Amino acid sequence: MKTMRQITLFGFVLALFEGKGGTMKRSQWVLLGSTVVLVLCLMGFAGRAEAMSVTSLDFTSGAVNWDGRHGRILDRLFAQDGSITMGSYQSMSDIVDPIMRECKTFSLFTSGLNGAPSPSATIDGSSITVDLSSLYVGWTRGSEVRAWNIGGMATGLFNPQTSEFSLSWDHLFNERFGKGKHDTMRDRPATFFLQGTAVVAQAPVALSASVVFYAIGLAGIGGLLWRRQRPLSMGTM
Repeated sequence: MKTMRQITLFGFVLALFEGKGGTMKRSQWVLLGSTVVLVLCLMGFAGRAEAMSVTSLDFTSGAVNWDGRHGRILDRLFAQDGSITMGSYQSMSDIVDPIMRECKTFSLFTSGLNGAPSPSATIDGSSITVDLSSLYVGWTRGSEVRAWNIGGMATGLFNPQTSEFSLSWDHLFNERFGKGKHDTMRDRPATFFLQGTAVVAQAPVALSASVVFYAIGLAGIGGLLWRRQRPLSMGTM
C-alpha cells in the first residue's frame, strides 16, 4: 500500500513539472529529483515519527532462581500480578500485595537508597531493556524495617503488536557463611524472571533540522523556477 502511494505521488509530481509538450528542462529534472527524494524520505520517516515510551510494566507471572535467604518469599511475591511504574519510585505495597509471615510483612518496592535511578525502559524493535537497579524486597514488623536490593539491568523480548514482554536479570547476594571467627562473606548469584504486558504511550518525534532546512531550500528553488517560467506561459496564451 505504501509503495502504491509513492508511485502515485511520483506521477503527480512529474505531471506538475512537465510542460505542455510533455518535455522538461534540465533544471526542472534536477528540481524534480530533489523533490522526489524529499518526499520519499518524509514518507519513510512517517513510519518512525512516533517513538514508544513505556510508562509501566504490568506483570502477570514471575519467578526467582534463588535458594538463599527469603527465597520462597521472593518466589511468592513475583508469582503475583503486579505493576512497576517507570520514571518514579514506588513504596511498599504499591508493586504487589504484601505477604505476611512470622509477624513480618514482606513486599517489593523501588527506592534510590543505593543511588540508583527510578525504573526506565527502552524498546528496540523486538528487544526491551529495563533498568531495575532500584528494586528492593523488604519486611516490616512494627517500627522495624529491613530491605535488600534485588535489582539489576533486565533484558528480554518485546512483541510490538501485543506489547507483551519477558524479562530476566541476574543479581549477586553477598551472604555470610559459617559462625564465629570462621565465618566468611560470599557472593551468590540469583536470577529473576518477569512476564506480562507493557503499557506503552506513543510519543511524537520532531523532524530533524536538516530535513526542515532542505524542504525550505527546495521550496525556494521551486518558487524561483516558477517565477522564471511565468512570463513565458503568459505569452503563449
